[in-house]
Amino acid sequence: MRIRAVNVLNGGEILAEPVVTEKNEILIPKGTVLKEEYIPLIKSLGVESLMLEDPYENYEDPNPIIVSSRLDKYVEKVRRLMEGHIYHGASKSLKEFEIIANDIVREIDELPLDGIIDIKERNANLYDHTVMVTLLSVMVAKKLKLDNKKKYNIAVGCLLHDIGIRYITVQYENRNFDNAEPVELFEYKKHTILGYSALEDESWIPPISMKMILCHHENMNGTGFPMKQKNKEIECKIIQACDAFDCYISGMECKRISVQEALNMMMSEIDVKYDKKVVNNLISSVARYPVGTTVKTNEQARAVVISQTKDPENPIIMLLNAENENSDINLENNLNKMNLMLEKNISILQVV
Repeated sequence: MRIRAVNVLNGGEILAEPVVTEKNEILIPKGTVLKEEYIPLIKSLGVESLMLEDPYENYEDPNPIIVSSRLDKYVEKVRRLMEGHIYHGASKSLKEFEIIANDIVREIDELPLDGIIDIKERNANLYDHTVMVTLLSVMVAKKLKLDNKKKYNIAVGCLLHDIGIRYITVQYENRNFDNAEPVELFEYKKHTILGYSALEDESWIPPISMKMILCHHENMNGTGFPMKQKNKEIECKIIQACDAFDCYISGMECKRISVQEALNMMMSEIDVKYDKKVVNNLISSVARYPVGTTVKTNEQARAVVISQTKDPENPIIMLLNAENENSDINLENNLNKMNLMLEKNISILQVV
């Protein structure tokens, strides 16, 4: 699947997820081939992006941070525990986050240190975002050679960092808070304090993990919230960067942007919002062009990224032509792969 902005659709694309109303009523079902005349209707509903089928999926070899089945299990566990705590007051159940934290640390420890992961922009919910921030943060901690105790503390803080979101009353998905009314902005910014307060009686949570929950929106230059602190703890620096990156590409607490835009944003805010070592270790592990991305090379050829190399900016691509692009024909006879780590004269000019 790939996410695509509605304003760049041409017609002929196939829906991988249905188009639904705010009341979750299906307007256009999954599997529909989009006709050109559908696009103005979809725009009029305020839908900004759609999940589409990937016509080159059979040729692609993505490298996710963990396999989707494991990711789904973590997301479901986080959802169950958080909702049990919020709706039923089952505070003792939160201790199960200790098990999840240890499991994630072990899982990330098994990954190769120099691996490049595919992570795409997507429509995320709170629980998906929570797990992804945890995985990214533990991965960065591993690259920074932090010990297992610190990696565990980081995992706990990340798993609980946004629990306060469930206590606020403003919409926070795929929206720009820079343009929010003051009362809405105030309500949104309460979530760090609300989360911290909701967990104050959880004596099993390490103090540094509690500080991560309170301070994950603070900035290096003291312009963040809730207390405008310049945190020196590496645990806080890691969650601040990893949370921001995943928010950028998932539309949590901000308008969603592309992976390329998010990486550029992180780099531009080094030593302003985010720690340099943390950001460098994060972006060195994340593919700039995730598998499935359609690109144009410096030779004006169109191509699709089919796998990664050891260089996050130079993947393996498959060249396309006018006959095979966006068609159902067998591409085997037209297959033309290029490893951009080896092709020194060819580079990616832009994402299509």
